[in-house]
Amino acid sequence: MAVTIFYDGQCPFCARYVALLRLRQAVGPVGLVDLREDTAARDELEAAGMVLDQGMVIDLEGHRLHGADAVHALALLSSPSGLVNSLNARLFGSEWLTRLLYPLMRAGRNTTLLLLGRQPLAAVATGWQSLFTLFSLTFGLFGLMHFMNYAFRYGRFNETVSGWLILGFSLALICRPGSHRLFVALILAMGVDAWAQAPIASNHTILRNFLLLACFAAGLWHWLRGSHFLQFFADVAPVGRSLLLVMYVFGIFHKINTDFLDPDVSCAVTLWRAMPPPLAWLEHPLIHWSTIYGTFIAEGLILVALLVPCWRHWGIVGGIAFHGLLALSGHALYPAFSTLAIALHVLFIAPSTAERILEQPTTARLLARLATPGGVLFVAVATLLVALHAVLRDYSLAGVTWLVLAMPLVIVLALAPRGAADNARAGPLLWSPLGWLNLVSLLFFLNNAMPYVGLKTAQTTNMFANLRLEGGVSNHLLLSWPPGPFRYLDDVVTIEAAAGARLLEHLAGSKKELVYYALLDQLDREPAAVVSFVRNGEHYLDQTAQTLATEIDANLHPAWFRKWFHFRPVDRRTPKPCSD
Repeated sequence: MAVTIFYDGQCPFCARYVALLRLRQAVGPVGLVDLREDTAARDELEAAGMVLDQGMVIDLEGHRLHGADAVHALALLSSPSGLVNSLNARLFGSEWLTRLLYPLMRAGRNTTLLLLGRQPLAAVATGWQSLFTLFSLTFGLFGLMHFMNYAFRYGRFNETVSGWLILGFSLALICRPGSHRLFVALILAMGVDAWAQAPIASNHTILRNFLLLACFAAGLWHWLRGSHFLQFFADVAPVGRSLLLVMYVFGIFHKINTDFLDPDVSCAVTLWRAMPPPLAWLEHPLIHWSTIYGTFIAEGLILVALLVPCWRHWGIVGGIAFHGLLALSGHALYPAFSTLAIALHVLFIAPSTAERILEQPTTARLLARLATPGGVLFVAVATLLVALHAVLRDYSLAGVTWLVLAMPLVIVLALAPRGAADNARAGPLLWSPLGWLNLVSLLFFLNNAMPYVGLKTAQTTNMFANLRLEGGVSNHLLLSWPPGPFRYLDDVVTIEAAAGARLLEHLAGSKKELVYYALLDQLDREPAAVVSFVRNGEHYLDQTAQTLATEIDANLHPAWFRKWFHFRPVDRRTPKPCSD
């Protein structure tokens, strides 16, 4: 019987598998064709509709089998002698078991190629690779700023090894943008860290977590199917764009309240006053009103421009400029949020445009220098300066230093060449070809709407919006009635004294309160904590997880659910000042 095996010669897994099968003892001469070397055979098989990166092909006297069918046929043809051949016959001699196990076998092959840095057999889509290079550069910069935010504002990165892995992989990705291996490593480290750190109220974290959810879901799907990395990226990119637009929608909607429109307390004015000089010196009622309504206008115009093909370039540039300006405010450590937003704006660049950006001499020189000792030193020094300013709580100077670090990338994107090809994108803008993956975008939308139905308030992109929905009231101009039908936000307590829980100690004696559910959650997480509080006018002294065990059992959801379902501290002053 004439047998020919077509396989990937650069895959050690495939080559070793073929070498160990004792086919010649059973069927005689066997032809082995390395598809890396025989391009004519590769082109012929691809023209026949076979996805060669998803499995080898065998030819049995003119009858071709691919993937699981090929492995099953090889198991039936190989000699039963020898441990490997015997095991192969047992596992893949059964057709149903072969179809069950083959996705794992294929996933192992793809993992091997990824770890070795080998290219797939199929031609690489250079446009998508170029877009990924730009995105991975900004995402690496985000990872760096994310580390800074947690390490120096929240003081939590010393709790997990994953935080330090994020720092290392982010720095490496900045210096080697476009690396699939470094990006996957960073995503995995962020996924582990997201679970370990949760819950935390940072708004950029929930945006990142939904992006991670899309990456993990699509990654698992493509990993088992043996798809190319850029197919995975092309499926995730529309979800990333949708997440950004949903963020803009709620960023605008949350601010439609009486207190954001009040210059005496508006977060727009508060953030402006924390800008570095000379911006902070512009102190005038006209400036205050301009910052309030300018926020609505800027975010609204960026949202619309990103949706209109002929305006999209200006939407990208405007979004980068808006979030770059926001990062300069010393009210909080904003560069992490700003950089993530910029990374998602990058996804709106058409692959063909991204390819032309990377062909520009300026871009080529920038990327080449990042990998040199001088480039590594520049990134390291800028990182240390951001860390120094963050430690000193000088968030405005931290933002200025971040701007110096990000400026080369901003210039490259702002001066990107444009043409007719910019409006012709490879695939839908906001709808992932992997249909079910679009549920991530829908879940993010529902997540941000939850405060209005009386559910959680933390991580709903309700950021610096002066929005108040707790205690049975609402300051929202369009939804002016108390949120419902869920009543979690109605039950609010005042912390009088606390010990053994960082959040409760912070709230004790402050002007902020806490949703009762969140208090029970804190006590359940910190069994040694002791707290005195006022609830509905009644004083509760020296309460612990033990004294409130009945309440905890009756009210709290499982711990894994509470990593996502949690609440911000409550400021019930009227008008509500900008505090978060």
